[in-house]
Amino acid sequence: MKIAFKNKRLIINLILGIVWIIVGVSYFLEGENTRLTPYFIIVLGITYLCMSAYEYYNQYLTITGEELQINTFPKKQIVIREITEAGYYADDYTFRTSEKTLKVRKSQISARDLPKFEAFFNDLKMKLNNVNPAQS
Repeated sequence: MKIAFKNKRLIINLILGIVWIIVGVSYFLEGENTRLTPYFIIVLGITYLCMSAYEYYNQYLTITGEELQINTFPKKQIVIREITEAGYYADDYTFRTSEKTLKVRKSQISARDLPKFEAFFNDLKMKLNNVNPAQS
């Protein structure tokens, strides 16, 4: 199951990329070639466009039967069967194993995919409570 980023984040990165590229190109059109500044600004714009494309195609979360993966740079993943604790606090879903902690921000999840993720979270939390009834 794939959980998408909010569209707002994707659109903001896309707009920032376009704006930075326009600003960088405008340096060349005005004839102001101040060393590396226009090149740096154009590279910054291209970076934002690449981030927007990467986030659009890779989505925010990938949940398989075996692992939960956040598709940011660098990718973060946790094996589902090793999760010992799952909780929700301050707009973050937290998954813990004996070695790792993974936080999923609710504010980054698309509104249309949030019910799917919450169903996964509640199912996992119920399974963990059945395995460890003393922790609930």
